Amino acid sequence: MVEKTALTEQELEEKLKEMAPEWKTGKNEKGVPYIQRVHHASKFMEGIDFVGKVAEAAEENNHHPDIIINYKRISIRYWTHTVSGVTLADVQMAKKIDPLF
Repeated sequence: MVEKTALTEQELEEKLKEMAPEWKTGKNEKGVPYIQRVHHASKFMEGIDFVGKVAEAAEENNHHPDIIINYKRISIRYWTHTVSGVTLADVQMAKKIDPLF
């Protein structure tokens, strides 16, 4: 199992560049960093199907993202709540679900 310690900003940028370059960083309303990627579906139900596939991958790996559905725009956000930051486990999940986009 991957050790769950928060990555520094520099470590996070390096890991994203190496493993999941399409993902962007951000901070939530409490200032907690996360990584995010947005899926633009052509139809609403296509977006819902996408959410189902992400949910299956999350369940298989027991590491669940925040999923924000805004009609045909689906945002996937990962961070580790127990460390209030982004961990290597989050970046690895981003890499695992990248092919779904």
